[in-house]
Amino acid sequence: MPHSTDLGALPVPRTVRTVVFSDFDETYLAHAGTPGHVRSRRRLESYLAEAGARQGVLFGWVTGSSLDSVLRKAGTHGLRVLPHFLACSLGTELYTVRDGALRPDPGWQRGLPDSAHIAALAEQAVRELRLRGVPLVPQHNRPPGTKVISHYYYAQDAERDARHLALVGQVAESLSLGVSLSRCSPAAGDPENCYDVDFLPPACGKRRIVEYVCRAHGVDPADAFAFGDSGNDLEMLAAVGRGVLVGNCTEEARSRHPRVSAWSHTDAIFYELRKESGICESE
Repeated sequence: MPHSTDLGALPVPRTVRTVVFSDFDETYLAHAGTPGHVRSRRRLESYLAEAGARQGVLFGWVTGSSLDSVLRKAGTHGLRVLPHFLACSLGTELYTVRDGALRPDPGWQRGLPDSAHIAALAEQAVRELRLRGVPLVPQHNRPPGTKVISHYYYAQDAERDARHLALVGQVAESLSLGVSLSRCSPAAGDPENCYDVDFLPPACGKRRIVEYVCRAHGVDPADAFAFGDSGNDLEMLAAVGRGVLVGNCTEEARSRHPRVSAWSHTDAIFYELRKESGICESE
């Protein structure tokens, strides 16, 4: 079923020539919400509207947050427009924005396992990891029916953490589960000194969203852009030709990706697009 909102939307390009993928929390949306952040975001909105109409730029958010969480934050922070598409819950849900409504992409949803199956496998993974000395703490911020089962792993010491996180990956693989592991971002409301451990269907994730959206619009991923701030964005950045971390990124992400913008949040998206592609010359 479509989800209606009071937000506007970017004009849809007649012909898509490139795709821009952006993480949401602490990439597109600065949770501090200063007047400067608002001005920067509105300038980017105007830029993307012109780039979409004149240059065929398709823009979307790709986020670990649920749809309800994204829409709630959009209202709280006074966002004016939605992007052309929105991939939520680590790419387990994909929506297109048309005529003021978000509509699930039927091609993406087709063939995904049901949420009960993923929940059962994740429960089995957590039990096995507990027996092997890897404690995970459940997160309870996901809506009913989600295909992402989230936990925290609280950091101990570097050697033990590396061993434990490797075990998480091994156990998930043995159960045919996907897993996303990334250092938490306190700026986005996460606890200090811990990791997000997200179990999900193996066919999902931010990289898979990049591949699917590019294929659907006939765009070579080498010609696409992606922006992020944390470890769970790195597979998305690696899947495109121009993957950039915003300047306010986490130290974990900075240590693992070579390209970091000199600008933060939406300033990074705006200036990096102008610098790299000449997508739109006016401000």
